[in-house]
Amino acid sequence: MPYRIKDVPDNRLKLCGGKGASLVRLTRAGLPVPDGYILMPGEEISSIDRILPNLRGTYAVRSSALNEDGEAASFAGAYETYTNVRVKDIRKAVEAVRRSAENGRVKAYAKEQGVRTEDIAVVIQRFVKPEYAGVVFTCDPVTGSLSRMQGNYVKGEGELLVSGVSNAKEFTFDAWKYGYRGSREFAPYARTLYRYCRKIKNLWGCAVDIEWAVSGGKVYILQARPVTTVSRGREDLYELNGSCAGKFLLTRTNVGEIFGMPLSPVTYSIQNRISSMLMPNFIDNICGQAYLNVSVVASSLMALGLSEKMALKLIKDIVGKLPEGVTVPVYPLSGTEILKRMLHLIKPKKNDRRKGLSYTDTIMAKTERLRNRKQMRAFWDREVLPYINASLAEIVKGMNITGLFMARNKVEKMCGEDLAGRLLAGCTGVLDSMKPLLLLEELAEGRITKEEYIKQCGHRHSHEMELMMPFPYEDPDFPEGRIWEHLASGVNVHRMKKASEKEFRKALKEFDAKYPAKHNEIRRLLGKYARANRDRESVRNRGVRIFCVLRNYLLRAGKVLEIDNDGIFMLYIDEILALLAGDDKMREKIAPRRALYERYLSYPQFPNIICGRFDPESWMKDPARRSDYYVTGRSSVKVSDETVKGYPGAAGVVTGRVRVLTDVKEAGELLEGE
Repeated sequence: MPYRIKDVPDNRLKLCGGKGASLVRLTRAGLPVPDGYILMPGEEISSIDRILPNLRGTYAVRSSALNEDGEAASFAGAYETYTNVRVKDIRKAVEAVRRSAENGRVKAYAKEQGVRTEDIAVVIQRFVKPEYAGVVFTCDPVTGSLSRMQGNYVKGEGELLVSGVSNAKEFTFDAWKYGYRGSREFAPYARTLYRYCRKIKNLWGCAVDIEWAVSGGKVYILQARPVTTVSRGREDLYELNGSCAGKFLLTRTNVGEIFGMPLSPVTYSIQNRISSMLMPNFIDNICGQAYLNVSVVASSLMALGLSEKMALKLIKDIVGKLPEGVTVPVYPLSGTEILKRMLHLIKPKKNDRRKGLSYTDTIMAKTERLRNRKQMRAFWDREVLPYINASLAEIVKGMNITGLFMARNKVEKMCGEDLAGRLLAGCTGVLDSMKPLLLLEELAEGRITKEEYIKQCGHRHSHEMELMMPFPYEDPDFPEGRIWEHLASGVNVHRMKKASEKEFRKALKEFDAKYPAKHNEIRRLLGKYARANRDRESVRNRGVRIFCVLRNYLLRAGKVLEIDNDGIFMLYIDEILALLAGDDKMREKIAPRRALYERYLSYPQFPNIICGRFDPESWMKDPARRSDYYVTGRSSVKVSDETVKGYPGAAGVVTGRVRVLTDVKEAGELLEGE
């Protein structure tokens, strides 16, 4: 029997198809959706006879295919649609809609998109006779900008707009503050439609194409789906390009240190799940290469109450020097939604709280004792997921981002960039990132034991958050091999540390001579900055421990499932859990994903800064391509100041030959002393 839209249970939602599931989601969110029913795939058409006596008026009968209206594909217009259908004709209309799944348009589009045609659900929805009907894109569908909404409408049914029978009238909204621009005749309904569009965009978390109608003076929402021209790509295939999901500014600064190689599918799925707990898609992905979405970070800060100027000032260390004329695109986000995410993250369930980072060694030992699929699957829900949630809560509570950026800004105002840089570089003390080399020298001198070194540093390496890559502690020759490598390099980190401390004392003495009245204030700010830096390093160090647990679990899952050659890393975490639960179809994804991932590994590193839509294939073919930045639509972009600026990481001045590398793979070309 068909389900009423508002009564569809969660376990039947996937059988509602794209359109049906969207209507359920909109209804649950309290949006004005015309009432109706959904006939699931495989159900006898005769079952609708049981609801017909309850129906009054006329209805719209539409398809809702399981592959319809996703982020990568839309079958809009391919299936048959019937409007203003009388109750006695509903059964006949349902039959016609189901038959349309076999038409040539559907099969051709499905083949082009690489998806299967499947049985369809059918939506039987009360027909509202519209005075006006149309669509709104919550972005600019051409540029991808999320700061503007674009819509159009016709008088009468929306089918007149889709079919091109009637010429549409256009209108726009400023996504930040309404700012309606359009015909005066539609103005009485525009603000209400704008409010609904904001709510739907926040509900979907991406650019949305919304169908609507005005009937009897009331605005109704008829459908909503992701805009396929503004999409991250085909996630199921791991064909991703985050620069196409909107007009954003992306950077590899800091993120490039953490993810120095293309993310494997499983690492992407874990990273995406974790990062989305805090902000939507603030870690983006282009052909496996990770980027920080600066636009998301800035927009989130603004949603929490900061001005645009202050938000951009706080993140200037992330952005770095931008090409002349390039700004950070920002767009409205829901501050309430971001706060909900943060509160949910820092307040895990009571049963999860005991399984924080202190539980790391215990959970890894327990993982090694698992013997079959059922045990592995249950262990994820009972032990691994609560551990991740509790550990993330500990980490987020220890973050001190504002202390880092605000202290730096204040010090720069007090004494200028040059002296501030010298003071800030030397005040941090020993950070977690310095310990692997500092303690290695102590190990070589016999001041600490091998076991102590492995416990503190055995999880740190250049690809420590890529789950495919082994951790140093997995190597039986660790850390002896690393000692000889370090001794052969001739570097003495303790000596460098002492030189840095000496330079810091010199800079502090210079500051006191210039600004004696600010003696106490500078020490307070430097102390705040040093604590924030230690907190930031500690966050990464502790975050890596979560990835140790995850890699340990994945390796065990690979053995239990008898998947060799690192095939387990070619699946998303949800697919691995489905495979452990008995869905062996997931194995089919491994070979094509591996081929795609190996292609990603062959790509050069993409530009450090990307603004707008970036096509990797076109960029790689361009002999004049730049690796520092890429700005859509601008063939030649000048940097206003060719001076390289930054903050010193070590003491002293060195003069020597410089070799420019355009890719990490060229590191072997470096000669001694360069």
